[in-house]
Amino acid sequence: MKKKIKLLAVCGPTASGKTALSIALAKEFDGEIVSCDSMQIYRGMEIGTAKPTDAEMQGVPHHLLGFCDPAVTFSVMDYTALASEAIRDIDARHKRVFLVGGTGLYARSLLRSVPFTENSRSDEVRAALQTEYEADGIEPLYARLIQLDPEGAAQIHPNNTKRVIRALEYCMVAGEPFSAQAKASKLVESPYDYKMICLSCRDREKLYARIDRRVDQMLADGLLDEARRYYAQYGTSGRTSVQAIGYKELFPYFEGACTLEEAAESIKRETRRYAKRQLTWFRREENTVWLYTDDYPDAAALLEAAKQIASAHFAE
Repeated sequence: MKKKIKLLAVCGPTASGKTALSIALAKEFDGEIVSCDSMQIYRGMEIGTAKPTDAEMQGVPHHLLGFCDPAVTFSVMDYTALASEAIRDIDARHKRVFLVGGTGLYARSLLRSVPFTENSRSDEVRAALQTEYEADGIEPLYARLIQLDPEGAAQIHPNNTKRVIRALEYCMVAGEPFSAQAKASKLVESPYDYKMICLSCRDREKLYARIDRRVDQMLADGLLDEARRYYAQYGTSGRTSVQAIGYKELFPYFEGACTLEEAAESIKRETRRYAKRQLTWFRREENTVWLYTDDYPDAAALLEAAKQIASAHFAE
């Protein structure tokens, strides 16, 4: 039997401290980081996606950051292929692998080796579904998904436009329920021996306060100009990257439909909602240890707890 690659994932909701903790762990264990964030892959979206800066990386190699043009449609299947390649390369160089980010679908698909079939994709079908969405909203599409795949629909938030359209595309092209992928993945053995550390706060209001402070800092760091450049170059619809929180909420401000203060509050509100969805997702994950930042007096104590988990996992 082929030896599995040891891997430690650091996941959890936005603004929970994943970046700082994972970089400290990578430095401690001579590791490299593979990003697991569906929006940090895009170039020119550094501030709004909280992409770590060169200074924050502290010399730790990072993979799958800022390599994709925002005009390109990028799927979970694309991600798992590239992430798998990066992980094999890191392991071949005898470095520790750290998977870091908050995109639960990407993490699960990679770690559990969810199978994807090339025969489940159709640019024509996806474009037609996108046109329907822009004309009639998400409700009719979600209702159709419930008819085609009630089990799969139950696992997708009705407002997650990207996943609803992808699930419908799969059903229509592959001729089977989207949820069949998850069932098939249970028959495939993962090539990874992994443990997941999930960060959060026991007091939800503390997490929300961190989110609000982060948004204020993003605006101070130049998010408005970054979003304005995106708006001017790519418009407001039809692209995967436009789903990124922190950009689309500013479009009404650019169009004179709201004040900057209202747009900023919208970013905070949507980010809090996203964090709630992330928490719900990660609570269903396997091989997971939760670390609550408000259980520890400082970052050093949190790091020490994470180091013990990492040491035990890598020593197994």
